[in-house]
Amino acid sequence: MPDYRLYQKGQTIKAVNLLQQEQQDALAGEGYRLLWNEVHADNAEAALLRFERLQQEDEQRAQEFSTDSIISSVINLIAR
Repeated sequence: MPDYRLYQKGQTIKAVNLLQQEQQDALAGEGYRLLWNEVHADNAEAALLRFERLQQEDEQRAQEFSTDSIISSVINLIAR
């Protein structure tokens, strides 16, 4: 399975095969910034979908962590 790098400029995200250095350089020249170093996927479209899922999982983990922290704090206050 090939590896892809993700680049972002504004709201636009593009996936480029890791081996296509010329395309990566062109995007950097157009003002795109490296967003994600490596995503394993069958093609560029699948890499973008994989990145979306990874972002959603990160957001969900952050919400779960904050919820767990609040619950723990409330339990500690009640237990005192």
